[in-house]
Order: sequence, then structure tokens, then C-alpha cells
Amino acid sequence: MTEEDVSNNEYTSLSMELLGDILHFSKSGRLIVKIDKYKPFMKSGMNISDSQEKKIGKISEILGPVSSPYASIIPFIHKRNNLSGTKVYINAYLNKTQSKKNKSRFHIKRNKK
Repeated sequence: MTEEDVSNNEYTSLSMELLGDILHFSKSGRLIVKIDKYKPFMKSGMNISDSQEKKIGKISEILGPVSSPYASIIPFIHKRNNLSGTKVYINAYLNKTQSKKNKSRFHIKRNKK
């Protein structure tokens, strides 16, 4: 994503939030990440990247207790060596058009009651 794309009015915020550290690859081929601090916006389907903003994968599911959660990541990369201990980040892009759609759907559902 270039600076021109980010400055476009479609996006309201662009940030990289620390997700946690990669522990290992599971037998199923997914990355297991120990989440440093769980935040409510962390959900399945969100893309994650390394400190150099290279996409690593997307969150498949969040596991474990709230006090010490883990994330299962579907990797976009194939190299498995030297990944354990790597800090990964959530790419938080909030798209204005999507947020308006979701709000209007929610509002419509609410009025039907």
C-alpha cells in the first residue's frame, strides 16, 4: 500500500498494533502466536505482518483464556525457519464505506424489532 492509497479518503485510520510473538508452526501448518495484550478489535480474518510490514498471514481464530490468549494464523509465506520469536503486528485499516454499510445494516435490524 502506497502513501497515495493511504491518503485516499476511503480510509479513516492506518495503524500497526502489536499482536505478539510467533511461537511455532503447528502440525496443520498454521502459525501459533502468543498474544501480548488482547484487545476487542482483534478478530478472525485480520491480516498480520512483521515489523517491516511484510504480510505474514491472517488470523484464523483466537484460542485460550482471555488472560493468556493465543492466535492461530493462516500463513501467506512458506519459509518456516527463523520465524519463532518474531514479533507480528495487526494491520488495522478501517474502511469508511464498510463501516457505513455495517452501521446501516445494524440500524435496520434494530428497527425491525
